[in-house]
Amino acid sequence: MEIVWTALAALIAGIFSSMGMGGGGILIIYFGLFTAVPQLTAQGINVLFFIPIAAFSVIVYHIKGLIDWRTALPFASLGVLSSFGGSYLATLIDGEILSKIFGILLLVMGIKQLFSKRESKDKKKSDQK
Repeated sequence: MEIVWTALAALIAGIFSSMGMGGGGILIIYFGLFTAVPQLTAQGINVLFFIPIAAFSVIVYHIKGLIDWRTALPFASLGVLSSFGGSYLATLIDGEILSKIFGILLLVMGIKQLFSKRESKDKKKSDQK
């Protein structure tokens, strides 16, 4: 039965990741709650899981014209550079603390999403006319 839950977690994480909705968070939550995988190992698996999904998603989003490369490239470049420091820093912090930091970030992001107001697409279009 464990293989079914693992496959389901991977499927949901893959779908969310390809949509840019934080599928890695789902994967890390799955590892943290339902397996004995340590936080750092879960993060490493998540990164490995993300590489092919990100590559495929970039191709699809590019074909559909949904990537503004002038905006994306500086962020991607700085993200790649800062990932070296972040992965080194993660090895210096205890896994328990990393789990708590991750949980707090998820909580803050969830609360922000629940209570944020966004303008509808229709209103933005009418404002541009």
